[in-house]
Amino acid sequence: EMFPIKKALLKPCIALTKSVRDSAPAAPEVAVDVDCATLDRVLLFLESEALGKGDAYDFPLTLLPDLTAAARALSLRPLAELCEARSGEFASRVREWSFDEVKRKNATGEVWLVLDGMVLDVTRWLPEHPGGSTIIPGQALNLDCSRFFEVYHASRESFTFLEHFYMGEVRAEDLPSVPQPDEPPSGDFLEQLRMYCAAFRLRREAAAHLGAA
Repeated sequence: EMFPIKKALLKPCIALTKSVRDSAPAAPEVAVDVDCATLDRVLLFLESEALGKGDAYDFPLTLLPDLTAAARALSLRPLAELCEARSGEFASRVREWSFDEVKRKNATGEVWLVLDGMVLDVTRWLPEHPGGSTIIPGQALNLDCSRFFEVYHASRESFTFLEHFYMGEVRAEDLPSVPQPDEPPSGDFLEQLRMYCAAFRLRREAAAHLGAA
């Protein structure tokens, strides 16, 4: 990282740093098998924990394996317990859904989407949608919205939000009954979408026993 420093302050800063380093006792060192990006997340968790908000610390589910491994390597029990809780929450809500179930959810005023076979519940997030709260219900309900997602989200940064809305998959036998837009999504978009979401999507063989309720 780069930090701008006025030239006049550089020499005093170096002198102060050297003085503190020379007078302080040697700091203990320990080697742990945790990469820098994951360690940054661990430090953010520790900050939340120090503020009494450790249970509310949020992170993408794609980082769950790395943070779980880091919690074990660092013997950080609070983080390990948070990872276990997040894993359990994800597993309890995610399953296969019939397309009729998705349509029934939308009929009650909720906003559930089908994106390349994924089922997404965006109901509570809709008021925060940068494009407004009406465009999604007006265009993307009860059909595969992949093409709309591609057209309105040029940046692939939008993929990072999908796991928070992910409820599971449309049943394989129902996929042919999901209406498709007049123009299909591009192959490049679908490839990138599937590559990014592979970390949290249900595999069909693993989800076979998770039938709709």
